[in-house]
Amino acid sequence: MSRQTASCCLWFLPSASSEHMDAKSLGKSSAARVIIIRLAFIVLILMLALGVMVWRQPLWVGKEITLFRLLAAGFHKRSMAIDGYHVFCLEGGPESGSPVVLIHGLGSEAQQDWVALAPYLVRAGYHVYAMDLLGYGRSAKPSELTYSISEEAKFVESFLDAKHLTSVALGGASMGGWIAAKVALDRPDLVALLMLFDSAGMKFQLSFDQAIFTPQTEQQVDQLMAVVTPGAPRLPQFVKADFIRKSKRDGWVVQRALASMTSGADDLDEKFSAVKMPVLIVWGKDDVMTPLWLGEAMHRAAPQSVLAVYDGCGHIAVVTCMNEIVPTVISFLSGKGAEPGKTIEVPAQKHFLMP
Repeated sequence: MSRQTASCCLWFLPSASSEHMDAKSLGKSSAARVIIIRLAFIVLILMLALGVMVWRQPLWVGKEITLFRLLAAGFHKRSMAIDGYHVFCLEGGPESGSPVVLIHGLGSEAQQDWVALAPYLVRAGYHVYAMDLLGYGRSAKPSELTYSISEEAKFVESFLDAKHLTSVALGGASMGGWIAAKVALDRPDLVALLMLFDSAGMKFQLSFDQAIFTPQTEQQVDQLMAVVTPGAPRLPQFVKADFIRKSKRDGWVVQRALASMTSGADDLDEKFSAVKMPVLIVWGKDDVMTPLWLGEAMHRAAPQSVLAVYDGCGHIAVVTCMNEIVPTVISFLSGKGAEPGKTIEVPAQKHFLMP
């Protein structure tokens, strides 16, 4: 066999250089597999850790997800001191936009009550502020306060003064509506428009035991959820457990607020007619916590108001029925809403928890 033929037939035999290359390739392949295995192990550990966190602290996880959604919608976290207390606020929208200030309800916080409405307002060009009241959310919880409606209203007024805000559109949900109305009555120079969402404020008797506001048992959690959102599925047991832990930790604030609200000192029955600015009253027709007749009483007391009633919606209509409510709110804010004194009734539709 000629040298040329031999050389042509030797291509399939391993040479010293090819053995060296195969060893290098094998080494790289093994290293890659080790890296992939390690990454997979890390991902598994992280998933297990996340699962444990969701199981142990589902409310905190949900809270962080909600905050992320608002930050993604253009909001920013703000911290400031008011009357010597730390205050947390979410702020978003163009600087040139008309100011809208939102007040959350009892036992809640800004991001929870306004996660649905606030992004729509920002997209519509408004500059939105949603603060955590003293005692709630990320704001301070000073032990010396009573957390009365009057006390929280003074806090909101101090917030508006600190931000140099006047002639704002002030909105409140449930207890927050009561506080907003109190601010509108005490400082009408600060409020150009008033929006009340399933608001408290008029004297009435609860149709349930107020102890469920600070639940200590799973049954009380079920009762509270049934009142807040009629027809909603029951929460998983691990979520109820976390709800009870939170109630035991922070429930004292709610109890003080309830003691003040039920004392009658801040009832608006004889005062609401003094509200003179345009008012939008939004109500879920199926509200069990603050029945519709309360909204109707406010509407009669303020003849310049507009009452919008949403069939199939409960106490947190501002969250669960936002698809229907948004057009009404935007129209009211832009001055193109229904005529003063009108009542709008919106039939039941398919509702979404989030927009």
